[in-house]
This record gives sequence, structure tokens and C-alpha cells, in this order.
Amino acid sequence: MARPTSKQDRARATPPARADLARSLDAVLAEQAAFEHQRSTVLGRGAEKLTAPLGRGISRMVPPALVRRGLDAADRAAGIALGDRPAHDLDDIAACDAAALRVQALSAGSNAASGGAAGWFGGIGMTVDIPTTIAVAARNVRATGAAYGFTGDGAEERAFRLAILEMAATTGMEGRAQALGRINRMARGLTGGGGCAAASATDWVIETAVERVSRQVGAGLLGRKAAQIVPVLGGVIAAGVNASFQTDVSRAARYAYRQRWLMARQALPPPDGDGGTG
Repeated sequence: MARPTSKQDRARATPPARADLARSLDAVLAEQAAFEHQRSTVLGRGAEKLTAPLGRGISRMVPPALVRRGLDAADRAAGIALGDRPAHDLDDIAACDAAALRVQALSAGSNAASGGAAGWFGGIGMTVDIPTTIAVAARNVRATGAAYGFTGDGAEERAFRLAILEMAATTGMEGRAQALGRINRMARGLTGGGGCAAASATDWVIETAVERVSRQVGAGLLGRKAAQIVPVLGGVIAAGVNASFQTDVSRAARYAYRQRWLMARQALPPPDGDGGTG
């Protein structure tokens, strides 16, 4: 008997449950490939152009060690807050995706609300909202990882989470391609059980993530400066910037942890180079 030669033929020759899984994986792979060519949110790109000089100024004014400690503290606090293992079936990619989308909705909504409220109080509001935004982003990444079954707390896992934040804050296509390559190399090392690939990149990723997150903080600072002049308008801008940032964080985290989910189940071969799904 001849083997099925087309996708439709394979689906007809496959039991219903496996056919559904095959279709789900096809959809996931298509979405992964689309993400690799997708730019960040429109508001994120606009804020990047407007606030790049301001972000560089913040990077010079705020010691990297201080930002690093803030990121580390936010990451650890998020790990404690998340608690137990997710209740859904971790082998069901649709259930994992649904859980991750709930994380995105919660993160974007809560950070938009905090930004909108802080926008009424000028510089004082800014000093509260910037740490809040970082804390929400850290929880966003950790909760998305948990949605796909990845809850590790070692140095390699922390570096991977910082790499996700760095990718989320990168708007230029060339820089984004490099960030995608780093994510995939680290995912390959973590999936293969050889954490050396991720460990060797830990210091570099931390330094880069600090600079990128500082630039994104500059976008939030622009909204707070506007709030000092026109409070209501400033609150709207701050809410939009925060929601946009958390959306970019969620998209990057879903891509990164989906890659690992697929690799762990041998549904996606580890990349040979810097590319993504191949």
C-alpha cells in the first residue's frame, strides 16, 4: 500500500486524535515562523525612536548593578508568587497557549492600569511605576514559562528569562534577528540538558538586558514627563506604553517557551544556526 504523500493524505491516514495534534502543531509552527518576521508593537517602535537618547541617558544615570539587582529581585519574587504547577495538561499545546494568553491579558491590563494611575502624579508617579513595570514584566515571563511547563530557577533559566526581556525590548529588525538567534541557541542548550551554552552567555545577556530594559524604561519616562504638563493625556500615554511593552514581553515569551516545548517533544529540531524554526 502506497504511503500518504500530501498533508491531506497524512491527515486521512492518521487517527482523529493524532490528526488534531498534527493540525495543532502545524498551526503552532506557522505562528512561530510568523513571529520571527514580526516587528514589535507600533507604539513600542514609536517610543523607541523618540526615547533612544533619553534611554541612553537613563542607562548612564542608573548604575547597571542597581538595575540588575532590581531585575533579579523581581524575578525571584515572581517565582515565589506563582506557586504551584499549572493545572492544565502540559502536553496539550492549545491548553498551554490559552494559559499563556491569559497571562498576557492580565499583565497588559494590570500594567496599563498602574501606568494610567501613575500618569496623574508626574515624577512621583514615575518612581513608582517604573519598578512596577519591571516587576510585572518579570512575572509575565515566568508565568508564561510555567504555562508551558518550564519553572526552573537555576542561573541558566534566569539568563533565558533575561534574554526574553531583551528580545521584547528590541525593535530594530537586525537586532531582533540577533536576539532570536540567542534565544534559539540557549533553548537548544537547555533542551539538550547541556546548560553550558546558556551558562556561557549568562553575563553577556544580563548586561545587554540591562541596557535594553533601561531603554524601554525611557519610553515610560516620556509618558510621565507628558503627565507633568497635561495629567490626563499623560495617564493615557503611560497606560498605552505599559500595555504595549507587556504585549511585546508576552509575545517574546510565548515564542521562546514554545520553541522549548516543541524541542522537548522532538516536534522541532534544534536550530543549526542563528535562525528559528528553519
